[in-house]
Amino acid sequence: MKRFLIETSLNGLKYIIDVHRNVWERGYYLISFSTVFTAGLYMAIYFLQKWQNTPVIISMSSKATSIQDVPFPAVTFCNMNQALASRVNDIEPDTPAYAMLQKICFQRYNYSRYKNYKPRFKGDNLVRFILKNTQSCSDMIIYCKYGPNEETCTDLFREILLDEGICCVFNQLHPFYLYKGEYEFIRDYTSSNGRTSIPVNWNLEDGYEDGDNLPKSYYPRKAAGSGVSMGLTVVLNAELDEYYCSSTNGPGFKMLLYNPVDAPHMRDTGLPIMLGQQTRVRINPKRMESIFSLRSTNPKDRQCYFSSEKNLLYFKYYTRRNCEMECDSKQMFRRCKCVPYHMPKIYANATTCFLNQMDCVVETERLILDPRNLKCKEDCLSGCHDLSYYPDMFVTPLASRDFNLQDPFFRNISKEVMHKDLALVQIYYRDNFFRGNIKVPYTGFTEFLSQTGGVMSLMVGFSVISIAEMFYFIFLKPFFDMFKRRNPLLLESKDNVKNVVSAKNNINKKFLFKRRKNLNNRVMNWNTNELQKYRNDRY
Repeated sequence: MKRFLIETSLNGLKYIIDVHRNVWERGYYLISFSTVFTAGLYMAIYFLQKWQNTPVIISMSSKATSIQDVPFPAVTFCNMNQALASRVNDIEPDTPAYAMLQKICFQRYNYSRYKNYKPRFKGDNLVRFILKNTQSCSDMIIYCKYGPNEETCTDLFREILLDEGICCVFNQLHPFYLYKGEYEFIRDYTSSNGRTSIPVNWNLEDGYEDGDNLPKSYYPRKAAGSGVSMGLTVVLNAELDEYYCSSTNGPGFKMLLYNPVDAPHMRDTGLPIMLGQQTRVRINPKRMESIFSLRSTNPKDRQCYFSSEKNLLYFKYYTRRNCEMECDSKQMFRRCKCVPYHMPKIYANATTCFLNQMDCVVETERLILDPRNLKCKEDCLSGCHDLSYYPDMFVTPLASRDFNLQDPFFRNISKEVMHKDLALVQIYYRDNFFRGNIKVPYTGFTEFLSQTGGVMSLMVGFSVISIAEMFYFIFLKPFFDMFKRRNPLLLESKDNVKNVVSAKNNINKKFLFKRRKNLNNRVMNWNTNELQKYRNDRY
């Protein structure tokens, strides 16, 4: 131990055992070393906690992203009218059809009378009732233009079943690529001009599966360009005379922008589109990426999942919203033994809820709105790769007087119809490029090592070689000393003249060279007679 303190590279330790220094000096160095070592250790622990508690930092990406590198957002429109008056006005009260009508109109109703009710035929279900009595996409969207070209709306939009009933979706991933399980597929995109759009695969981490080798006409589509003239333009027809019940307190539409692999939740997050108004929606894309080295960090620490780390039961790609929708379905199935028509069927034996289970459905829908009732949502972290579209909306009224209009579509439509039934929506990018964010490790192992090593080196001169010294004096040197005692070494004289063949012949020699005693320590015994004789002979 003494030899370690003398020979170590740690600052100050050799002065603590120096016998030539008084006790005050040695105590001073002991206190100094203890103080600076404690301070360095405290700061090293601080860096360790910082490394553990703040593993990720979000910074701005060094490169701008082109709008051609990401798809145009998926756009969904829903009419606030939940049923066509001409088709449901004749439904008699106290009938199963009337009970289904109250459900899609979000009205309170006593479903207990249908507790033992069974469907009378295969098509006797809520989905068929909605398809039969709500507005179709061909009637809702009457004019479409993507980029500079006018297009047939059925080539761009298809029906989709959501919590607001039948809605019309543009640019969402094809269900074959989006879902694992069973899904309600009403109609695929049609082709009116021989240019059938081919569905392609896309995901948040890898982008388009085919890279740059995309077909001529495909979806999800990329943006045609920036600006209003290169965006998506649609005219929506509310058919106000057909209103029977609204999902809000007035007429109009709901709109939602989201990435093509996400699941829309229209009822609570949809944006209103007013009738008789021209609404411009300027897209602000926000892209989040994560570097590969972040995969070594625990998901709970980085607060995000890579797509391969979290497998969902129904959706092929992980997003936070998809995960939360599956949580809602699990809760619904656990309580009601069925799944509503608009929720993912996460189990193979899951059936669509009907009137005999509607009381349970209504109660569970109320419970799942409170996130405290769903612990599984706590595990639905955001994706490490994400793409969101935030809209800036600007509204101006459509023309109310007779003057020339820019778009020929409105020239043959009366101003009364324009203000009563129609809404114009234009969705576009502002710029050709946008700058996203990237998640990187806030303090990696290299940074932590350099910070900790710098502090300890500054305080006590600690380095990696100090660890080697400790290991040597604690483990290696005792072993070598024990080995030397068991196996005496051959000794050789300094001038190489006399060789000692074995240590056995010199077993009584403690040292090869023996230091002379100091003159001051000699004991000299003088004989008085001899001294007197020496004097007489001399004189």
